[in-house]
Amino acid sequence: MKTTGTGRIVLWRGGSLWIGRAGEPTDFHAHHAVQITLSLSEGGVRFRRPGGNWDTYNAAIIAAHQPHAFEARGEFVAMIFVEPESSEGRALHQICLGEGISSLAYEALELELAALAASYNGAVHDSELVTCARFVITKLTAMSTVQVVPLDKRIEQALELLRERIGETVPLAEIADATCLSPDRFRHLFIEQTGMRFRPYVLWLRIEVALTALASGRNLTDASHAGGFADSAHFSRTFKRMFGIAPSSFQHE
Repeated sequence: MKTTGTGRIVLWRGGSLWIGRAGEPTDFHAHHAVQITLSLSEGGVRFRRPGGNWDTYNAAIIAAHQPHAFEARGEFVAMIFVEPESSEGRALHQICLGEGISSLAYEALELELAALAASYNGAVHDSELVTCARFVITKLTAMSTVQVVPLDKRIEQALELLRERIGETVPLAEIADATCLSPDRFRHLFIEQTGMRFRPYVLWLRIEVALTALASGRNLTDASHAGGFADSAHFSRTFKRMFGIAPSSFQHE
């Protein structure tokens, strides 16, 4: 009998928290976010790189775009996703960039983990869960000694425009023109700064919109349409490619 993941997903600008009981192991996948995974029960969590073996962690950080599979069936787990364009995300991404998946100092996060677990078990408002998750992010970035290079201001402007117009079809050339760059120069700079091409990045933003709708209680079809997907099948395929599971395999509490 398959184990269904249960819990809550809360989102904020530039990040999200997925917390609860893990379901079935994921397929290999990769997404445009730094992933902090924290075991809130004794069994730990396991990750596997393509071609590698399963490794067990109490706390781990995964670089953006790092292919991996995840397994923690039935365990109480918190996963924090941070977009690498933010200053915090850029710092976190550098921590694990060489290894792709790195262990974190679990003992240094004990207070933050206890707060996360207590808040979830206490069925607090989403805003309190967000605060707890952001405390973890702040603690980890404060521990980092990596010098962070700021995001190029023109790409910052482009990302703001994309978020404002995510419900539309926005040509790359139009965004490039708004940032006073040629399409070719913009395309090159966008990849250099974000780590991905323009169209896949737009798709990532649309996944965020659909996930926000899903987490708010809307059904799969409505959430798919909110994100601009043709239907729930298209959304589910894209979601599984990025997160390794179908959106229907996670039951929101």
